[in-house]
Amino acid sequence: MQMVDINLLKEHPRNREFFDDIQGERWQEFVESIKTSGIIVPLIITQDYVVISGNQRLKAAKELGLKEVPCEIRTYEDKDGLTKEDWMLKDLIETNLRQRGIGNLNPMKLARCILELERIYGIKKGKPQKELQIMDDKSALGAELQTNISQKELAEIVGLKERRLRELKKLNELIPELQKLVEEGKLTTKAGEQLAYLEPEQQRELYSTLGEAIADLKRSEIEALRKQMEEYKKQHSEMQYKIMVLEKQKKEAEEMKRQLEKKISEIKPEVVEKVPDDYVQLKNTLAVVTEQSKQLTEKLKELEAQKEELEKKNQQYLENIKKLEEANKMLKKERDKFVEISREYEKSFEEEKWGFELTHALSDLSQEVAGRIAAVEVLMARRNPINEKNTQMLLERAIKTLEEGIKKLSKWRIKEDEVIEVEYTTYSDSNL
Repeated sequence: MQMVDINLLKEHPRNREFFDDIQGERWQEFVESIKTSGIIVPLIITQDYVVISGNQRLKAAKELGLKEVPCEIRTYEDKDGLTKEDWMLKDLIETNLRQRGIGNLNPMKLARCILELERIYGIKKGKPQKELQIMDDKSALGAELQTNISQKELAEIVGLKERRLRELKKLNELIPELQKLVEEGKLTTKAGEQLAYLEPEQQRELYSTLGEAIADLKRSEIEALRKQMEEYKKQHSEMQYKIMVLEKQKKEAEEMKRQLEKKISEIKPEVVEKVPDDYVQLKNTLAVVTEQSKQLTEKLKELEAQKEELEKKNQQYLENIKKLEEANKMLKKERDKFVEISREYEKSFEEEKWGFELTHALSDLSQEVAGRIAAVEVLMARRNPINEKNTQMLLERAIKTLEEGIKKLSKWRIKEDEVIEVEYTTYSDSNL
């Protein structure tokens, strides 16, 4: 470990692709811990001063005005089938996953981490990476990776359930616009996963129809929407296949018809008592093929009409979704308006209640003071202990207390012509 000038240190160019900065109260607590205890765990950096682990510690150090930070310098190079850059990226992802904790990560960025680790570990291609080292609880440089690591093993490495890993990984199949909604926390991972099962074109169609309002749909609604679009896709594909087959049959029939017509035209029967048998046979075959071609044409027209109707229904379905979303917006607007009116009512109610309580408090104060003074006057008149030191002391204290009270209350006095009259409703305890 050695102390390194913070001005020499550089953030890894892909760090923000995978990890967010700590925000809010957690960040303030983090900075305070660095200020109080210093940087206990050194930053991991490359020989070129690129920060692999410790970007948040570096940021806090800069905020606190520190000049140097403790660092562990690691040498990275091409080896064991991996490039220098992939070794750096592997350590960047694994050390940050371990230090930050899975629960503190942006789900979309965590999905990118998983995809990148799959590429580095060769999970997709299944290639052996015997020399690669995996993350464990104690160190990022732990046991050797087994040949052909599975998704289950990767899930254990990063500390996730296999189902959760697949769910997060699926988010990478969302179009960029929907990935952005997940990254911003507007679209849940559950809803995002359902949308990711749709083809990119279908995702774009939905997004163009609903926009960011797609994030307001429930998971169950998105699941139903997904099933509807998959059913449409299936029906559309089947229809396309039928049309393709019929078009091929029609093309073959028309080609046969063309050949028959050509053969018939080449036969020039002489004027004899009997027409040649092959001529009659060709004419009959031509009639059959002509009828088949006609029937195929009719079937094609029917299928084209069905396809058009299917597409029309799908478009109507999307339009209904849009109308439903518009209705939801209107309901939301009405709800917000109702909430605003309720808040105004509550505010008015509170003000009226406070005014009511204030008038009672002032009235009680006046009665209490007047009653107490009257009681003291009666007692003093009976005994007249004016010369007693203790009585004089208490009298002075009472006068001082009253003068201070008058001083405090007097600051609320306003001109008589500015005083407004307010009627207060009497509330019972149940009303309040």
